[in-house]
Amino acid sequence: MGVDVPLINRVILISILLCGVHFFGLYHKLSNNLYDLIDLYFLGVTFILMVKFFTDKRIYDIPLNDHVFSRPLGLLFFSLFLSALSGYFYHDQFPLLSLLAMRYFSYFLVYYLLIMLGVKKEDLVKLVLLFSAIYMAVFSLQLLVFPVAIVPLGHADEFNRGFLRLRLEGVGFLTLSAFYCLNAYLVDKKRIMHLLFYCLGFLFVYLLGFRTLLATFLFSSFILITLYSGSFIKFISFFVIALILGIGLMQVESVSFFFSEMLELTVGQFEEGDEYIRLRTFDFLFGDVNAGLGSIIFGNGMPFAGTAYGNLVLGVGVDMFGYISADLGLIGFVFNFGLVSLLALLNIFRIAIFKKLPKDSLYLSVFFIYVLISSVTTAEIYRAGMFVVEAVGFYLITLIYFESRETLEDSR
Repeated sequence: MGVDVPLINRVILISILLCGVHFFGLYHKLSNNLYDLIDLYFLGVTFILMVKFFTDKRIYDIPLNDHVFSRPLGLLFFSLFLSALSGYFYHDQFPLLSLLAMRYFSYFLVYYLLIMLGVKKEDLVKLVLLFSAIYMAVFSLQLLVFPVAIVPLGHADEFNRGFLRLRLEGVGFLTLSAFYCLNAYLVDKKRIMHLLFYCLGFLFVYLLGFRTLLATFLFSSFILITLYSGSFIKFISFFVIALILGIGLMQVESVSFFFSEMLELTVGQFEEGDEYIRLRTFDFLFGDVNAGLGSIIFGNGMPFAGTAYGNLVLGVGVDMFGYISADLGLIGFVFNFGLVSLLALLNIFRIAIFKKLPKDSLYLSVFFIYVLISSVTTAEIYRAGMFVVEAVGFYLITLIYFESRETLEDSR
């Protein structure tokens, strides 16, 4: 499925994917102003291509009726627009400013662009692996040259428990490629390089230093093994092997130190009770800022720096007290965009997780399981740099499902 992509289309493809992760933060050494220019370039190119997509008479490889995520994404965009109107109604923030603040959601439009460009599955998977390798290279280089910053460091101003805890855009490509490689190894045990790449992906998830992401990554890996094996005995054998490897890893001092520190941190956070930052963030956002039931249903709107509402949420909440809505995961999503938007987003993930796929493509469903579970306490599902990866996943599911259905119909 798919056609040979002309050079100009390849340039467009690679450029929009790079925009989706803001060139892995490498713009930082030139100018931080390039961040907004990258988004502006993407929005300009996307607007032109989307107008062409919806107005020309061309029939694309995947027919309109088979665009699995088209209507669900449209519903999400509409609900996000309602949250911008809600922000104006409750907090007097002009809707256009709210839309600009939430512009990262526009990278979901990559789904339509991939359909338009007719990208082959094999070519896109190669790009995912390449971008994963680039992510690991940039991440490693930043660790080596720290405290010199080659990418935006954010709150990663020092090593904490031996980890820099760097939020570098592009980690979605890392986890997606890791699940792909594990799936490929399960299909063919001779693919040792795929297993090694998965292990490398696990190493970098570990180096991130976030216990939620690491635990969810391991849990999702076991889900993939279980779904693929379809046999309890096979699963137990994989579990025993993983357990032995885990015990072996715990003998490594740095690994043992990491898990003991994470355990102490978790226990300490429970003991803090009301003082725990997430609880205080919840009290501030839903107690002091939220306008009522209507803003919970439709959202308070994404705060824009410089407005009265933005000064309250960002200036007072974030800058003065460290109350970040993203720390609340999906609850923080509800504060900004409302329950209607959350239901629209969960509907998209429901399709991505439960759409029936061949056994060699189960990694796509597992990737979205990973993103969804990790978003209970983090903003992984709507973090900058994740939208483009999720859009790639939506496209691959659409393409694979369409190809499988066509093959089945041809065989009848």
